[in-house]
Amino acid sequence: MKLKTLLPSYLYRIAAPAAKPLFNAKFRACFHAQRLTPNKAPINTLCKLSRVLNIQFQHRRFTTEDEKERSEAQETDEHTQADEASHQQGDIPDDAEVDLAAKVADLEKKILDSTEKLKEMQLKYRISLDNCEQMERINAKKLDNANLYAITRFAKDMLDVADAFELAFKSLGTQKEGSINDEFIEGIRLTEMQLHKTFEKYGIKRFQSLKETFNPEIHEAMFEIPDDAVEKNTILQVVFNGYMIHDRVLRAAKVGVSRK
Repeated sequence: MKLKTLLPSYLYRIAAPAAKPLFNAKFRACFHAQRLTPNKAPINTLCKLSRVLNIQFQHRRFTTEDEKERSEAQETDEHTQADEASHQQGDIPDDAEVDLAAKVADLEKKILDSTEKLKEMQLKYRISLDNCEQMERINAKKLDNANLYAITRFAKDMLDVADAFELAFKSLGTQKEGSINDEFIEGIRLTEMQLHKTFEKYGIKRFQSLKETFNPEIHEAMFEIPDDAVEKNTILQVVFNGYMIHDRVLRAAKVGVSRK
């Protein structure tokens, strides 16, 4: 005999866990021995079963109600906590808003100041870079000039030797023919030519001034010569020739110029 055949389906689902221990082999044997139908089961056994069902039903009802109350209380707590969190996040005090705005303004001012300082430093960097490049060009030019004109002082001293040769040839022009050995004169002339070749090797050249117009940058007027046949300030006499070293005047020519 099965318990499910003695009880309706809705009572069986409730009472089955608690009633199965009571509906044991002895109870089923009683049914078989007396050949009773389920409706004629012993009264005391059915009473026990009824009490068990009642207790189980009450327990299930109270348990369900308690769980429902706990669930509702939990939902209420969750809603309350959510409302409080929303309230805390949404309601920001005015002082906090003012403080935040002040911080933002302060940060913007710092950014602006930093930007201005950066621009100023960039300008100083460009100026310094330009100055360095200019100094580099100046130093390079000075170095080149030092290499080109390192012998300037020595060359000026050597011009006295060249002047001595010129004066010697001028004095030879006043001597009578045959009084001086021609080979000696030729030797002096070759020596002068060798001197000027050495000058040219180092960028030293003699420039012509006779019959040229006086130029104060390369000529030095020693005296004036009255002459109406030529233009004023025309060089009529050269006392000492002028020399250039590369593109500079090593010595200005000392000349006599015409005047009306």
